Amino acid sequence: MRFSIVTNAGNKSREKMALLIQQDLLKIGIEVKVVTLDFPSLLERMTRSYDYEACLLGLTNVEVDPMAQMNVWLSSAANHAWNPEQKSPATTWEAELDDLMRRQSASVDPTVRKRLFDRVQQIVADQEPFIYLVNKHSLSAVSSAIHNPKPARIWPQTFWNAWELQVAGQ
Repeated sequence: MRFSIVTNAGNKSREKMALLIQQDLLKIGIEVKVVTLDFPSLLERMTRSYDYEACLLGLTNVEVDPMAQMNVWLSSAANHAWNPEQKSPATTWEAELDDLMRRQSASVDPTVRKRLFDRVQQIVADQEPFIYLVNKHSLSAVSSAIHNPKPARIWPQTFWNAWELQVAGQ
């Protein structure tokens, strides 16, 4: 088996990751051709010609509300990188994602929204339209006077659970 993976030239981290992927997959008999492109050419392939088999890029989401991810998870969305430019969902699981994302966005009940988005995350984990490779290191410091901090990997790393934080003696 063989395929190519495109990434943006000049991004040393992604170029190194692509080479590591290439080396690791070769160990199990899969040949990967790494293609580095200038960023405008890469975007052209991803958003207009769709002339790529796999792409190594980064998605950044600084908003914890799932509403900020509608542009990726809805099958008709502009940043829906697999099965692009769909008029309707190509698979049953994409149809379920569409339904779940629309329902969570319409709800004002945080418990309902969480339950619906938990299911979205389960489907994404099962179907793997993206393979998440890295999460940049973050460092948080919290005073010992603050009780119940639970640092997370997503922004805001330290204060995502602000409603649960307590100040000692109060």
